[in-house]
Amino acid sequence: MSARATSNARFLLRPRWLLSHLLVALLVVTMVNLGFWQLRRLDERRDRNALIEARMDEPVEAVDDLLAPGDEAGVDDARFRRATAIGTYDDAATVVVRNRTQGGVAGAWLVTPLALDSGDRVGVLRGFVTFGPDGAVVEAPPPAGEVTVEGLVVDPGSFDGTAPRDLAPLLAGDDVLPGLVLAETSAPPEPSAADPLAPAPDAIQAVERPDLSEGPHLGYAAQWFIFSAIAVIGYPLVLRRVVARRGKEVDDLDGGAPYGGSPAHDLDAELEDLLRRGG
Repeated sequence: MSARATSNARFLLRPRWLLSHLLVALLVVTMVNLGFWQLRRLDERRDRNALIEARMDEPVEAVDDLLAPGDEAGVDDARFRRATAIGTYDDAATVVVRNRTQGGVAGAWLVTPLALDSGDRVGVLRGFVTFGPDGAVVEAPPPAGEVTVEGLVVDPGSFDGTAPRDLAPLLAGDDVLPGLVLAETSAPPEPSAADPLAPAPDAIQAVERPDLSEGPHLGYAAQWFIFSAIAVIGYPLVLRRVVARRGKEVDDLDGGAPYGGSPAHDLDAELEDLLRRGG
């Protein structure tokens, strides 16, 4: 190995450069792991979408045939199945799930228990409401009398970020089915709003079905892998430029002589002096 190569190697093995190498290596490992994590998220999203589509294709059944009071494990088998619920709403027990958005508009969900003919009760996610001029959630009383609702069974603990604590008052009781019905149709119908930005009194909008897109995961994974490639390719190029600049500066100190060409100079001492002077 030439004197110049030996000196460059010693220079790049100084403590501050070793720390730089370590940080870049850790950064690359982290970005690669983030890329694979996004790919795993993509696989999970695809599996979820396939499950939703398959279950929505199954026949419609009565909600109390799909769920039973106290059978928490049954929610996982029934979620995203299409179901009907026939009964009478208990408006006084309506739960307002706040901090919801739909179509870029802030508002809340209204979940009202429906007393079924079987004697059980099920929470119905009736729809989304906005805020009135006074800043309060728009009040939308449910249809009176017997109502027939059709929609999807959803897990109240995991559907679109709904926290179980929001629905704790509604889900308590030995006669309450553990899932919710995401209402899509109602007879009699719910009062609806033609313009979500200027809702009419008592207006309520159906909550959107679960999003079946693949989301941004593939794009995010590609970005992390591109960043990793930039670091792997770019960092050696940066080191090469640093070494080349250093060699030129040292040659200038030696009066243009190549490395090892002037025995009167101690190269390491010159480099230390160069670093002290900010070279």
